[in-house]
Amino acid sequence: MRNSSTLMLALACALAVSPALAQRTEPPTPTAPPTGSTTDTTPRTLAFADLDVNADGKVSKDEAAADARLTSHFAQVDRDGDGQLSQTEFAAGHERTGTTTPQ
Repeated sequence: MRNSSTLMLALACALAVSPALAQRTEPPTPTAPPTGSTTDTTPRTLAFADLDVNADGKVSKDEAAADARLTSHFAQVDRDGDGQLSQTEFAAGHERTGTTTPQ
């Protein structure tokens, strides 16, 4: 009986140790961050439709705040001085500042 108990104990130890020996020992290879990750700090130019949140056909100063570059040039782009940008003013502003108008 003692031999069978010893044999059972040895078998149990062998089965318990096998998975531990089969585990990987080197660290996993890090993956690249996904495209468009939040670490991208490049300013993005928004389209007129993206900025015209209330869809009234004009971009107000508050709506323009979503685009830092537009905010800094708002007064120059607002040719008629009404505090809002029409689509024509918006497109002309992009031409003057040398940026492309996103679609």
